[in-house]
Amino acid sequence: MKKLFIGLFVIVFLIVIMGTGALYYIRPDQSLDLAYQNVPLEDRALKMARRMSLELILTADDLNNLAKKSIADNPQVEEDVVVTGANFSLNGNRMTADLNIIWKDQVPAALRIVYLLSWHDPNVVASVESAKLKGIDLPASMFSDRIIPIGGDLPKLLKIKDLEWGEHEVKVRFRTPSIRDLQQLQLIG
Repeated sequence: MKKLFIGLFVIVFLIVIMGTGALYYIRPDQSLDLAYQNVPLEDRALKMARRMSLELILTADDLNNLAKKSIADNPQVEEDVVVTGANFSLNGNRMTADLNIIWKDQVPAALRIVYLLSWHDPNVVASVESAKLKGIDLPASMFSDRIIPIGGDLPKLLKIKDLEWGEHEVKVRFRTPSIRDLQQLQLIG
């Protein structure tokens, strides 16, 4: 009986140690937040139109700020998952999200999600391509797509034609506005 009690104690002790080790392993290494700077899309679009240009460049920092704003507006991205910090990097039409999360209001963890970006008027849709909890692969189906709003922050008369993904920037191409559209923007006489 004494051996059984000692054996159970050792097993419980090992389970507690392994659980503590797992929690320590998945905790975030980086100190991330959801602070962002507003991206003045409307002002930039109006300046672009005044130059009679149909292209607007969004940098990786701009997309980082737009994505952070999207998450800051709704940090509960999945059931029982709240994002407490994020950083996004752009490489072509792929965006990598380093996220600090809290699961079930108790367990802090670090996620890295790679999204494939595509344009669906009036937003950029970020579809999950891969996800990792530290170095552990997770099924992409565990996470939903994210919406990065762009079109809603532009003057109503400017309509996005398409986006061209560069290495660390996105070129936003607009449809050619009519003379009437330009008059409504008070760009010509």
